[in-house]
Amino acid sequence: MSSPLKIIGSGHYLPRKIFTAQELDRKLDLSEGTSFRTSGVRQRHYVQEDETQSFMGARAIMAALENAHLSYESLDLILCASGSSEQTIPCTAALIQRELGKSESGTPCFDINSTCLSFVSAMDLAASLLTTRRYRKIAIVSTEIASVGLNYSHLESASLFGDGAAAFIVERTPAGENSALHFAHMETFSSGAEYCKIEGGGTKLHPGKTDWKNVDHEKFLFTMDGRRVFREVLSRVPVFIEHALKPHNKKLTDFDWIIPHQASASGMQLVKKKLEIPTEKFVDILENHGNMIAASIPLALHLKIQDGTIRRGQSVCLFGTSAGLSIGMVTLEY
Repeated sequence: MSSPLKIIGSGHYLPRKIFTAQELDRKLDLSEGTSFRTSGVRQRHYVQEDETQSFMGARAIMAALENAHLSYESLDLILCASGSSEQTIPCTAALIQRELGKSESGTPCFDINSTCLSFVSAMDLAASLLTTRRYRKIAIVSTEIASVGLNYSHLESASLFGDGAAAFIVERTPAGENSALHFAHMETFSSGAEYCKIEGGGTKLHPGKTDWKNVDHEKFLFTMDGRRVFREVLSRVPVFIEHALKPHNKKLTDFDWIIPHQASASGMQLVKKKLEIPTEKFVDILENHGNMIAASIPLALHLKIQDGTIRRGQSVCLFGTSAGLSIGMVTLEY
């Protein structure tokens, strides 16, 4: 059943530092072109010391509010949808509120984390909250710093990730308009929980109870078994698509635009081929931004709305995979 959700503004923030594939080759003493061939990423943005997740998230929300011609006071919820967090406590959304200079506003703030699918999950949740009229205008922001957790001895992942933030302002669709979130679907297969992970930093392997002389410091960095992820995704995605679309009598080709998670060049191309998605409908921003965890999908959506590619009345499918292992989708009429 459709939910009355309308996107009324969007914005983004990209860190000042652009880190190129050539720079990475030099950093790792590789022959020129190696990292680009590995990941398909020509450049990505990396934060500098003063660019925290809350800093980026606040600026993305400010840009989205300006785009929507609204003030902060119009918001009654800040929902941070990110796979990484600025600190364990409090939630990043609260730190974003403080960064916005609205510490005494009382606006509710909380985080939602389904790693790379966090924005997709947040859109689904926001649609439900708007349907029940619990909130009227919600800021959804995905702000990610992947660069801090990269293991440069693993070229596959070190060459792939970038930093940045994207934000959307959504409201209940006014009467007489057609914007909506039509349906959402998610499946999780925790048999794949080991494929993408950062083990350290939580209660299982906490710095406060760790013998630093003997600890494996790589447990505090991102690890990925790319081949196992590819195999798992390729085997499960066609069944997932059937589960998601068949009840609605839809095919992927029925949508005007398909925006996948920008997981990796090879992974995206394999999925596109497997699902027979036309190239002209497939949104790919990986080459100049890398994999920005949960910020990848909203940044791609924002950029295509910003440049006029996605227009009012068109249908959009947001689709991807995440650590967990999860597969998720939401479909919208913009």
